[in-house]
Amino acid sequence: MAIRIFIKFRTDQVPGPSAEKDLVVAKAACSKLLDREFGFAKDFIHSQEEIFQEEARCHVLVDCDYHDAPKLDAKDAVLHFYQVVVDEEATFWMSSVEYELM
Repeated sequence: MAIRIFIKFRTDQVPGPSAEKDLVVAKAACSKLLDREFGFAKDFIHSQEEIFQEEARCHVLVDCDYHDAPKLDAKDAVLHFYQVVVDEEATFWMSSVEYELM
């Protein structure tokens, strides 16, 4: 079964250059959920252009094991939701979010 990870955040919450923010959150989500590194050989990132703007609301969708899985059917994918949270020390971490899908 395919696994998808949806991550929402603001660009100012994630450290690093704009062009790397999607990879930073993808790595953090794969580490938290799958206990493994994100890898372009296995996984695929979908991100939006707002990632290059300052303090923009963004989301990233990661298809895990994309290259090893059969053609993705949305009905068969398990979808996990995370949001980036920044603590008092300005450290970001992933918080699981529960959504009820209708």
